[in-house]
Amino acid sequence: MKRKIITMLLSISMTCTVLISSGSVARAADDAAADTGATETDAAEDENSSDAEELTLEELKESFALTVETSGLSGEELYEKGKQYEEGDGVAQWYAMSMAYYEAAVNAGNEDAVAAVEGLNADKETMMDNSPDGQGDIFAFFRTGVTAGQAGEYEKAYAIFYDDAFFFEDPLYRGIGSLGDLLRDGTGVEQDVEKAVTIYEFNAKVLGKGNGYTSLGLLYEAETGTYPGIEKSIDKAIEYFLLSYQDKQLKETDFKGPRYAADYFDTGYSHDDGTKEEPDYMKAEEGYIIASEGNGRTFDGTACYKLGTYYEEGREGVAQDYEKAAEYYQKAVSDPNVHATMLGIPQTYLALGRFYENGLGVEKDLDMAVSYYKTALEAAQENLELVNAAGNEAAQSVYDEAAADLERLDE
Repeated sequence: MKRKIITMLLSISMTCTVLISSGSVARAADDAAADTGATETDAAEDENSSDAEELTLEELKESFALTVETSGLSGEELYEKGKQYEEGDGVAQWYAMSMAYYEAAVNAGNEDAVAAVEGLNADKETMMDNSPDGQGDIFAFFRTGVTAGQAGEYEKAYAIFYDDAFFFEDPLYRGIGSLGDLLRDGTGVEQDVEKAVTIYEFNAKVLGKGNGYTSLGLLYEAETGTYPGIEKSIDKAIEYFLLSYQDKQLKETDFKGPRYAADYFDTGYSHDDGTKEEPDYMKAEEGYIIASEGNGRTFDGTACYKLGTYYEEGREGVAQDYEKAAEYYQKAVSDPNVHATMLGIPQTYLALGRFYENGLGVEKDLDMAVSYYKTALEAAQENLELVNAAGNEAAQSVYDEAAADLERLDE
């Protein structure tokens, strides 16, 4: 069966193709998945399915090889182009593109480019030395791409995600899925849902990453017409969300998929045939707990926030328990990678302020309450300043409430 190879996304009238390859691209995602004890779900049959299982990581990388303009350019001019991309001078900073121009300059006999290539390789080595288990500097670098996307700077986001995947070679392959998201939405690049599906299936079936299934679920969750060739199917979306942590073939389960599935169990939903499912809070609680436990490296802070609301308020079949609520609220913001723009995080800081002010499940501490209210205010402000932050929708309410709480305690 013929493989479907993702075509090159950057088109610049070109004469020289350069594949950035300063390290092994065949590394497997070896991190063990968290044992959720869940039962295996039958794989969803997707009529838009590509031959992702036949596509290798090397082929995926080759399909994204950068083609640079060399016609009529001297070695010095090629070197200057590389320097422009390395420094982000008038263009999005893009290390892989910089390397491509530097290597073209080396081939043209420019001696300065030799040192520049060595410098970029040294920068890459330093980055990865400071990124144990795919965390540290490489995660911080990846997050700058997320922030750029939230701010609507999609070309910058594309360059960062490309560098994460194909220049620095993030061992957790975060950038690959994010490139798929930009293709899916047509932000920064021409929309190509079929290519996005190929990437998501590659993540799930080749790399064994559950977040590939989660991304497929998000496609089917959207209204028909949002993504060409995809018809809305809540049943299929939920099936993919469940696969993201129940598929026994995964090397790494996802912690967002169980939360997305739990959100449906939390509110109730309609099947594709029109029949309705009422809220099932105990089933939702189970999904949120799985998401809160994470994948062995990190966990879903939003799921922790949801559990905090469950135990603070109580639900049918879920008893009110302030101590458990406080525990989950605290866990939601305990991860060093937690970010204010993550869904539910500003509300979590606000809730912790309320708990410490009133001694709910914790010892009353007004200083701690003030500290959390201030953090909630700052987190809400950060969301309000961004275009596409996950927590943007509720940010104004959190900001207003935290400001009022601080004013009241200052009296």
